[in-house]
Parts: sequence; C-alpha cells; structure tokens
Amino acid sequence: TGNVEFWPYNYSPGNSLTIPGASSSTFDYGDTVDLNGSFGSMQVHVNGGGGHRGTVFAFNRFNDGAVADLGIGNNPNGQPDWSIASNANAFTVRNLKVFVLPTPPPQVDPYIADKNIQDADGFQLVYALDIPTNPNYRAAKPDYSVDNSQSVSSFSRIAYYLELDNYWIWVSMDKFTNDARQIGVPCLSLQCGNGFSPTLIQQVVANVNVASSIDMLNFSGRAGNVEFWPYNYSPGNAIGIPGASGGTFDYGDTCDSPNGSFGSMQVHVHGGTGYTGTVFAFNRFNDGAVADLGISNNPNGQPDWSLSSTATIWNNRKLRVYVAP
Repeated sequence: TGNVEFWPYNYSPGNSLTIPGASSSTFDYGDTVDLNGSFGSMQVHVNGGGGHRGTVFAFNRFNDGAVADLGIGNNPNGQPDWSIASNANAFTVRNLKVFVLPTPPPQVDPYIADKNIQDADGFQLVYALDIPTNPNYRAAKPDYSVDNSQSVSSFSRIAYYLELDNYWIWVSMDKFTNDARQIGVPCLSLQCGNGFSPTLIQQVVANVNVASSIDMLNFSGRAGNVEFWPYNYSPGNAIGIPGASGGTFDYGDTCDSPNGSFGSMQVHVHGGTGYTGTVFAFNRFNDGAVADLGISNNPNGQPDWSLSSTATIWNNRKLRVYVAP
C-alpha cells in the first residue's frame, strides 16, 4: 500500500493520517500539511507489504524560486522525504513524466450481460437508441441516448443488438466501413453518415455471427449482406445475392438512390446451410410514418418487413450498435 502527499503549502512532521510506521518528528512518509506558506510537496510513498518502506520519490519546494528538493527512495543523509535537501542542482538531468491508463470499457455491455452472448465479449458500445414508432430523421439524426461515434478510432468488427419486447437478436460481422459515423441509422439527414452525403452501403459481409432469443437464429461464420440507405428501394436483386428474389422485398433489393426517403437498415444472411434471409430490419425512418421493425423473416408479408408498419405493436424498441478492435 502507499500514500501521496501533494500540496503547495508548508508542512510539518506530524503523522496526520496515522500512516503505519511513519514518524511524527521527522519529515518522512507521514507528514501534516499546514495550509500556510508555499514550500510545496509532491511525494509518493509506500507504507505496507514487504521490502522498501518510505519515500518512492519526492519533489519539494517548487513555488518560491529557491533550490528544490529532489530524490528517489529515502534520503540517507537528512530528512527521509528529502525535505530541506536543496539538492536539485546536484542533478544534470531532471525529468518528470506523468502517465494515465484509460478506464477499460466493460468486457460486455451491462445492458446485455444477462443474455449471455459469448460473441459480445470485448465489443464497445457506439450508439444506443430507443426507436420511436414514427421516426422522422429527414432533417436531424436520431436522438441517440449514447453516441460515442466521435471517439471511436479503429475497429475490425461491427455488431447490432435489437430488442423488441421479449424478443432480441445480436448480429456481428466483419466491418463494412472504417467510419463509425456510418454504422448507425442511415437517415436522410447529413448528420448521419460522413456529414457530406447520406450513407449508402449495400454489400456482402463476412463472418456473420448471430445469437437470439429465437432458437433458429443462433449460428456463426455465415456470409451475409447489409442494405443501409435513406432512399426508396425496389425488389430487384441488385448485387446478385444468392437465392434472393427479384419480385419481393427480401434479402436482395435495389436502392433507388437518390429518390425518396423510405429508408432501409437491414442485415441478412445467405449461403451455407440453415437459416437464410433477414436477421433484422428497421425501415421507413425518415418521414414520420409508422416504421417497419422485425427480427428474422416476416412470415406475413414482405420477408424484409418492408411496408409492414409494425413499430406500433412493440412497446419496447431498443437498438444498440457496437464495434470491436
């Protein structure tokens, strides 16, 4: 254990904090600040455990222009904490550097910790959004309760967590952009995306991992694709996603950029065996109409939830966006 004595004032030898083993009659690792004068103390000490006990380093008398006290360890020839040593001119090199470590983020976002999503370990929260039933992001970006996009520098993975009442889904994938501003809701406002043009990302993504409260949506290592844009779109399979239809709104559509403002924020999986299609969809978020929200394929309409106007059936609508190094 240790203790610090940092102040700009005079001080006396009294052991004011009752540091174990410190003297009350010598300037050592337990002194008393007087709140008067300007002598000054910048001292770090250790006072417990095995081995060395006492001063680690001391820098004293730094306010009045007199020769300062400087020392490492206990002073063997005077006051143990180097007080009144006036020895700074004995050293040719006198460098002090101060460091901090950043506070590490939680290994798993506490909000989703009870879901036991093994894939979520090490992901950093970038955005959190309570999705309104009638979003209108034409002129302004979503009212995120968390927006850490400006502090994110580099990342290799992107993940989304969507919660609709008692249903939830987590999906992570290799990054599809280097810009954290482009991984949130791709709204029509220039406050979304890079600030110069709206986000339009339609591409295949790799190493898609999915965990969910829905049994069939738990798998890893799949191929997938994202359809993120603020515009209208049509059913045509623009980038040739295997198995996607050219006649229904599903996991392979065509963006009509720069026309309209319907909007699509969809993640899908395709290829391989098992489940194929929509992982989650959040559509129609720019015009104030009831949005489309869904997890998995829509069983009663367009598979990617387009035109479903389902946001009002959910009381709890939460979206969280993450990145990992």
